[in-house]
Amino acid sequence: MKKNILIAIMSLLLILSVTGCSSSTPSAPAKVGTSPDGAEVAIEKAAMKLHKDVQAGGYQLVSTEELNKWVGEKKDMIIIDTMPADFYAKGHIPGALNAELPKTTLADATDEQKAAFIKLLGNDKEKPVVVYCGFVGCARSDVGAVIALEQGFKNVYRVPGGIIAWQEAKYEVQK
Repeated sequence: MKKNILIAIMSLLLILSVTGCSSSTPSAPAKVGTSPDGAEVAIEKAAMKLHKDVQAGGYQLVSTEELNKWVGEKKDMIIIDTMPADFYAKGHIPGALNAELPKTTLADATDEQKAAFIKLLGNDKEKPVVVYCGFVGCARSDVGAVIALEQGFKNVYRVPGGIIAWQEAKYEVQK
């Protein structure tokens, strides 16, 4: 009896695996990976850079979905958009403040850029600080997260997908 059940389960798994891997239109290429346009190498490169930046920076990541939940709950936090003012004006995450930072490295941040960013942080070192920029490959939010940590803030988060992921998720944008 147990042997018959085992054979039936294995047969079912074999059928499911064969039909699950087949396409309803054999001539159409299967959509595989995370990039609909075939730019998987670029996505991998950005992901690896993100990973290295997070490790070196010592901050945390928050997903677009989780941040949207925090915004909806009116969580007490500081959100800073690190894009240039003209991009910020076109649309930003609700409640976000703006302080442009360089898209390269912290070493390229001017004293004025750092001072403007630090001014937005306030004095409560325990308050969560969320920084974002344009997209995963953009380093502006890394620069901001590192500055916030250097200023002694304890709960610093970076949104990897930035405003592009926010808009792609069709979340509310403030102008």
